[in-house]
Amino acid sequence: MAEIKQSQQPITNPALVQAMDAMKQERNQKTEITFVNHVKAARFLVPANIQSEQQAKADANGNVQLVEQPKISFVLFNNAEGQKYFPLFTDIAELRKWQESSKHQLAALSYKDLCEFLRRNPENEIFGAVINPFGQNIMMPLESLFRIQNTEAIAPGTQIQIGTLKEEPTELLDALRPYLATKPEINKAYLRVMKREDKPNPNFLLVIDTDTSGGEAAVKTLFDGIAA
Repeated sequence: MAEIKQSQQPITNPALVQAMDAMKQERNQKTEITFVNHVKAARFLVPANIQSEQQAKADANGNVQLVEQPKISFVLFNNAEGQKYFPLFTDIAELRKWQESSKHQLAALSYKDLCEFLRRNPENEIFGAVINPFGQNIMMPLESLFRIQNTEAIAPGTQIQIGTLKEEPTELLDALRPYLATKPEINKAYLRVMKREDKPNPNFLLVIDTDTSGGEAAVKTLFDGIAA
């Protein structure tokens, strides 16, 4: 897991707060997608207990030294059913709504690092995460957190421009072609460039003409292979 440091710079997430408020007012596809995209880009304040412990490390010559390493234990919340939730705060004002906040230290945690921690610590039996539990109180079950990790939904109405490649990405094509050639259900594949109005840089767009008669599971397996 990436190193987690105590929060040094002020953390604010105004776009995420606005997205949560909009979703609370009217929950639809557009507000949900906007919320998900801002969650994935956010860094959160997380209450924790941080202590230093000494660990033995050997250098290239075999000399052993004791090195101070932080040991972090995160604070979890329980709901009425006793399920454990990972509390995430968008800013210090939201954190201070919790009466116990002054008793704990703070760590800064990104969405990506949160997912990595949850995957590596299944013994904690965490049910999910809750964003601003004393404010918007948005709960996200573990399944939802993991499902959105490798996806980026496009909000309805977003303008998209599609163009051709100026230069062929040789390494990408060399990796894709052998795999695609082993899949008889793929009729054709097209690689283009896609520019979204809400993103500063373009992305590759891979379009697959394929037989979907095998059902959703077969399509997922195909695209998981392409992604790999």
